[in-house]
Amino acid sequence: MSINNFSTDLFTFSVNGRDITDWGENATPYNDDPIDPRATLRRGQGGNATLLNRINPGRRVTISLNPGSPDSAFMQGLLNSGAVISCGKTQIGTLEGAVGTEGAIVNDSTVGRAGSTITDDVYIMEFNVWSATKGGE
Repeated sequence: MSINNFSTDLFTFSVNGRDITDWGENATPYNDDPIDPRATLRRGQGGNATLLNRINPGRRVTISLNPGSPDSAFMQGLLNSGAVISCGKTQIGTLEGAVGTEGAIVNDSTVGRAGSTITDDVYIMEFNVWSATKGGE
């Protein structure tokens, strides 16, 4: 039996070669999820079915950064310029990793300022090509 450690200090994430490290207060400042299903099962009324595989379903990555940080300024620059981006992530010690290419920052999120608290700077990226591994021992 072993313990898997998913701590922030054992997580690496980079965009266009820059290591992103100034995570915001969000409980999960990194999230990725599929854009489209990997396969669609079309079920006919006669009892048969057709399977439609998608070669690449793409991936959406959302990150939350500390407002005013150099990492947030870097991401905002990429968003403003419309740059094509790539990314890589590794969760050290759990054999998890991913590489995303042919991507873009497609949006940011709600910006909350001038109150008793402020929101993280959130950036939403989408990647056409995504290769990931999950696992363990």
